[in-house]
Amino acid sequence: MKLPTSIMLLFVTTLVLATCVPAAGEITPGALVQPTTTATTSNPLHYVDPVDSLIKIIEASDPASLQYDPASAAYAEFPDTLKQLAALNSSGNNAASMLAYAMGFPRQDSTLAAQELISLGPDWTATELPALIGYLRDPRPRIRMYSAIVLSITGTNGSCSLGNIGPLLWDPDPFVRTSAAVAIQGITGKELIADAYAITPDNLSLNPVSADLPEGKIAGTARTWWTEHGSRVNWHPAYDLCDP
Repeated sequence: MKLPTSIMLLFVTTLVLATCVPAAGEITPGALVQPTTTATTSNPLHYVDPVDSLIKIIEASDPASLQYDPASAAYAEFPDTLKQLAALNSSGNNAASMLAYAMGFPRQDSTLAAQELISLGPDWTATELPALIGYLRDPRPRIRMYSAIVLSITGTNGSCSLGNIGPLLWDPDPFVRTSAAVAIQGITGKELIADAYAITPDNLSLNPVSADLPEGKIAGTARTWWTEHGSRVNWHPAYDLCDP
């Protein structure tokens, strides 16, 4: 029996459609695959702040962090990450504060953070006065030395720290004594050390200052000024940049 034309057309159309529909789970060439990520209202493009990413790497060197892992690749990336963090510093992130914080990490090269903090300039450095003053009491001479050096570039903004720096002119470590004299000169503008012992932010190295040996050779003039004048001034009379 011959089927009506309309029924034949329906049968053929159904057959064609059946052969074009892929089986469950099958992706045919040219098929449109939707992305699996879902945009959110707070972060529609899933943007990751590069500063936050760098801070996560630095946290591998922070004993107070859950990410602390001296055996990790991130721990080994500490020096380069500090440079990247400093390069990204701006008013919109906390790179400066993280650099100041990293100075205190228990690793031999933590003072690399001090060098990067200096590279940000005196205004940014002055925002970290409370942390830097705290480091002046660190049991590690190298941290005390670098803290004083960083403070030396803050100028008058750092004057509130002088009460903490002055006593370091008698520190048992000869490099700390020199850095204290450098800091006092940098903050007050007084000529307290010979030009040969002065430093600038662009010549920092593993040994940025000369040792005050014999004792008083470099720090002597600063000691005299501090005893006769500096120690008699209340350098921190009110709540200011030196307070957290």
